Amino acid sequence: MSNEIKITVLKLCDQFLNGDIDKRTIQSFAENLIIDIDDQTDDEILIDTIYEWEDEELNYSITKRNIQLWKLRLETGEDNLALYNNWNVHIESQKLICQKYKSKWSPVNRKWTIGTNIVENEFPINGMRHPKCKGNEGWYLWTGELQENDDFFKPICVEHLLQSNPTIIKFLGLQEGFRFLIDNEGFEDVWFDEQLLGIDPPPTT
Repeated sequence: MSNEIKITVLKLCDQFLNGDIDKRTIQSFAENLIIDIDDQTDDEILIDTIYEWEDEELNYSITKRNIQLWKLRLETGEDNLALYNNWNVHIESQKLICQKYKSKWSPVNRKWTIGTNIVENEFPINGMRHPKCKGNEGWYLWTGELQENDDFFKPICVEHLLQSNPTIIKFLGLQEGFRFLIDNEGFEDVWFDEQLLGIDPPPTT
């Protein structure tokens, strides 16, 4: 029975990712199963998944990214859900980055905006922090060549990085004037650029 439930859960993941079902189908399945799930399986990851699906408000939102992460956890045991959903998970790594590069820890307001132009799966990723202004944290992130056109950077709320690019978050505690460059193979370069403090930041539209 346990294996049959897991197969069904994985099929639901695929159907959601393909756009064949919505989150209500996922929730209804969990609501019907949660009553006796503990009697039907001793697979703790499977049990946790059903409980998390059943109550979206107390747990993780049912999004494509999180469904991908639930599927990964079910198949491999690797659990990255907190990394992509819990901002506080990144606080310690921010402080370590600041200590490593001799920066005062200057955390961002998750409700403020930053400017981005990041192409998915494209590297390296660049970041620079201008002084904060008018609800903007001063961070600008991009891949490819930096362009000067007014519509290059798009504003997004900082907390949206949790679902899109959580690996960047550990650098966002660096104070104004810092830059970074990272790739997908562990390369990391961080330096202070005093010029950023005295020039106007790029526009975001």
